[in-house]
Amino acid sequence: MEKFKKFAAPAIGAFALLLILFICKSSPVSKLWKGYVTLSVPVQTDASLVGDVLEEAGCEGCISLEGQEAQDADDGYSERKFLYFFDRDKAARIYYIPDAFASQASSAARLLQARFHVDAAIGSRASFPFLTLLVCVAAFLALLRSAENKSVYSLASLPALFYAFCNPFCAAAAAVCLELYSLYLGQRLWRRKGALPALVSNSVAVAFAAAALLLSLAAGFSRGLFFLLNLASAFSLLFLLFNIQTEQDKKARFLPVLIRSAGAVNSVNVKTLKKAFFVSAEIFVLFALLCAGTDFLSSGGKKGLFFPAPTEYNGKASEFPLMEDYFVHKWNRAVFQYRSLNKDFPKVPQDGERVEMTHYEKTKDGIKARKELALAYNAAFRKEASDALDKTESPAVEKLWKAQGKKFSVAYKSGGTEEAGFGLVAALLLAALLPLFCALAPRLKFKMETLAYAA
Repeated sequence: MEKFKKFAAPAIGAFALLLILFICKSSPVSKLWKGYVTLSVPVQTDASLVGDVLEEAGCEGCISLEGQEAQDADDGYSERKFLYFFDRDKAARIYYIPDAFASQASSAARLLQARFHVDAAIGSRASFPFLTLLVCVAAFLALLRSAENKSVYSLASLPALFYAFCNPFCAAAAAVCLELYSLYLGQRLWRRKGALPALVSNSVAVAFAAAALLLSLAAGFSRGLFFLLNLASAFSLLFLLFNIQTEQDKKARFLPVLIRSAGAVNSVNVKTLKKAFFVSAEIFVLFALLCAGTDFLSSGGKKGLFFPAPTEYNGKASEFPLMEDYFVHKWNRAVFQYRSLNKDFPKVPQDGERVEMTHYEKTKDGIKARKELALAYNAAFRKEASDALDKTESPAVEKLWKAQGKKFSVAYKSGGTEEAGFGLVAALLLAALLPLFCALAPRLKFKMETLAYAA
């Protein structure tokens, strides 16, 4: 039982916390539609101008509002399709360009901006913004190089890097950089007498840890909560390492003892303060990425706009038409000529619904009626309707749905990346200045004391 508490419990706890981080991972950049990138322009932009520029850039198979055929079946299907070509607030018009012409679409967007001053933007093509994670890894390696207890620092930093991977946001990455520096200062006190009281009384280490937590909370409550899970996982791993080293010490014939206590060790010195400048530079890079928005993290995107995008299928009715609505629409158009205008029919057919034609034949026994199957709403009918999309050259929006390859629902999603609100920008700027302040404060204090002494 004692070994379970010392070894198994902290290992299981750390793993469980990291697993929660992985399950709840998120990304600020995502590809909205499989097989297509989106081009958005202000809604008042001349549609013919956009069409001409896309054609000039070499884009083919573009799905646009103007390319949709009007198909009347008294079911509102055509009108509902229009939702796919506007953002939630009807401020932007959306075009869907096949992935094969993604680079040409980017050229078209730049052309619209430069020549015609149209605020055009290409939706995100990247599935994961690696730059934020690379900044954290660079900070980790730079601090690891001069760390005295490399194994301690590496193990404690593992949850922080995993947190940055699961939450690749600029603010979250900046919080990780601050945490890494705090861990870098703390590792110098490892296994020294009075290490914990000395660490708690270390104003610089505490300031960095507190700033990291506050910055993660500024990025969102959930990210702040996940940051606490990262800290808890780091403490569990350090507790596990301490117990392992303690057990090894019991078996050793000779045990070296650190002479100086933690209180006698100056963890903040010229060597560590130089690293603070590097951490500050790293956070300034993240600050630039946040302010630049999707131009750095992806191929571009419209911040503040919400575009139609596929979501997990929930089986509920949607305001957006889907493939099933397309099949129903095709059925209603096909059977319209067979239906009586004096009778109401359900707009959504049941699977297996049939339309039969009555034929009259003259036989030796007289005229007899014979029924012949004209249409049936079944899997064969739906497959035929789906295959018809591949044969048509029309840039129908149904091709966009079919490219997703599975059942899905549609909802409005952000077309950009991490929102760079004023509060978050200010918090990130203060976080970038904190290492500079901690590095310069001793020198400023020394100069002020020198001036005071001279006076």
